[in-house]
Amino acid sequence: MTITDDILGDRDLVRRLELLDEYDILDTANEPEFDDIVVIASMVCKTPVALISLVEEKRQWFKARVGFEACETPIEQSVCRNALQSSDLLVIPDLSTDPRTSRNTLVTQPPHIRFYAGAPLVAPDGTIVGTLCVIDVVPRPQGLDSAQETVLGLLARQVIAHLEARRISSRKDELFKRQKGLSASIRTAVHTTLAAQEAGKIGTFDIDISTGTVNGSAEMCRIFGLPVRNAYPARDFEDLTLTEDRNQVSSDQTRVDASAPTNVTYRIRTAAGDLKWIARNAMFEFDGDVPIRMIGTVQDVTEEKKAAMRMEAMLVLGDRLRDLDDVQSMVSVASDLMSKTLDAVRAGFGLVDPDTETVNIHEEWCAPGIPSIAGLHSFRDFGSYIDDLKAGQTVVILDVEEDPRTKNHAEALLALGIRCLVNLPIVHRGKLDLVVLVQHSKPYAWTEGELSFIRSFGDRVQLAISRRQAERDQEFLNHEIGHRLKNTFAMVQAIAQQTLRRVTERNMVSDFTSRLTALSAAHDILLNHEHAGATVGEVVESFARNMTIEDRVDAGGPVVTLGSRGTLSLSLLLHELGTNAMKYGSLSNETGRIAVSWEIVGEDENAEFKLRWRETGGPPAAEPERKGFGSKLISMGLIGTGGVSTRYTTEGFSAEMSANLSQMERAN
Repeated sequence: MTITDDILGDRDLVRRLELLDEYDILDTANEPEFDDIVVIASMVCKTPVALISLVEEKRQWFKARVGFEACETPIEQSVCRNALQSSDLLVIPDLSTDPRTSRNTLVTQPPHIRFYAGAPLVAPDGTIVGTLCVIDVVPRPQGLDSAQETVLGLLARQVIAHLEARRISSRKDELFKRQKGLSASIRTAVHTTLAAQEAGKIGTFDIDISTGTVNGSAEMCRIFGLPVRNAYPARDFEDLTLTEDRNQVSSDQTRVDASAPTNVTYRIRTAAGDLKWIARNAMFEFDGDVPIRMIGTVQDVTEEKKAAMRMEAMLVLGDRLRDLDDVQSMVSVASDLMSKTLDAVRAGFGLVDPDTETVNIHEEWCAPGIPSIAGLHSFRDFGSYIDDLKAGQTVVILDVEEDPRTKNHAEALLALGIRCLVNLPIVHRGKLDLVVLVQHSKPYAWTEGELSFIRSFGDRVQLAISRRQAERDQEFLNHEIGHRLKNTFAMVQAIAQQTLRRVTERNMVSDFTSRLTALSAAHDILLNHEHAGATVGEVVESFARNMTIEDRVDAGGPVVTLGSRGTLSLSLLLHELGTNAMKYGSLSNETGRIAVSWEIVGEDENAEFKLRWRETGGPPAAEPERKGFGSKLISMGLIGTGGVSTRYTTEGFSAEMSANLSQMERAN
């Protein structure tokens, strides 16, 4: 079986193979950021197998896998190839009954897979390079629930985000180390949390409801930032709760009537100013029907909450950056998300000039009452840490009055409300380009998870800015090429008119210049679409407009986007047909009309594009005795593939042309 016979088709194969080559991902070693995704997919969807499958011409290779021994399979065994035709989730409840997969040897022989769900890995240009899939060995008539489908789709987008980072960034090794460090820090945080639980780092309490006295453990006091004492009034703990979370904690009244919620999570602000998330589990003890005691446990779940918030912020950032196309908006959105996630007083980004040692800070996010520092600043006015930034080192200063890099300039920093700061350098092509700023108004001990989050945030924003800059450069280049090409057409036309001015067969000269004009108009269409092609409707509309016959052309058909080659071919054919109609057909009088229609016949690689041209209201059509260049061009058909039938009747001339749809859609 050849690749053209296969369900993959050949219209997307070249682009898919190009992308996989650009990603430089095939046959690489395991990477934790991909391995974590398949583990999460397997756990969420409750399947024994989860794979990141990248589909080549003759095989599918698994970048990450869980529950499946082989690292690749022949393309004939690929179920994932069936998911490459659409960006929607593909779910096959029973592989043994589906005609696409019932004869697959992975179904008929060990491991006897039965259920499949695959989320396509869709690159920014729409190319599908593979899937993130989950597999079970038993049928699932119900498929996945909506939450599992949503998570699988989000995880597939994360796979693409990682692949795009590999392609765009010239600092793959550096990013890889950072990602490894992030995974290591996450694992460290998990181990630390588990160790704390095993060591009994859970506070306990016993409230005497009649007196409102809390007997709390030493760990509970430490969690709430209070001195260790045997007893406290309940109000001392309740007053630390954030106003918006007060309905989650108990009060004298809700304890007396036993209406207080028992299992809740709420936020407190300690006397030192630290924001904490508290998980409380409690129960009431009764004397008959009267509650007398409320006992339970409290646990500081701040790190877990912050980790979840950081993960959510990363997902939201990715979604928001895709919808933005200017640097200021990207920086504003990222600053807002980062500061709120880190509970900072100020966060933002600054463009760095390492030669003058200055930073131009974009409009940043500031907490209420904190002044903006947007504008141009000299690093040396605030200390010597610019030396570390230029060396590519992250600057973490816990207290500006104590750190040797800033203590001689602490007054200037404190005047701006900066007591603690993080400056993360973003180096692009070996040069300090951008700095991520996060600041606190009090001393703060940054965790490795928070620093890794800041690094990842900065990388995402830098990649987005670089991507947008590259797009703008490409747009400028396309415009410049198009402009020069148009000038070339004009010059060729001028040279032709000057050279051929003595030719007596003026009709031949006119035909040549009009064809050159048609070719120029076709390139104008491509220029408007950045040389990516145009729809059939746009080509027909341009043809009618250039020949000033808009009110005499009836056009209709489905939306079909042609590649550059198909666009040029159709433009030239319409020009020849229109020219003949003006000379001999329905456009040679004042009442004739032209009907242009098109349709798609067949599916997948067998799909055919059919175009019909029909003239009415003109003189009877007669087949020409001599065929010139225009007639020969028409007989060659769309993109030179033939497939043309013509009719000359008393009602007028008509033609029907067909060509393979995938060839019409190709870029060249």
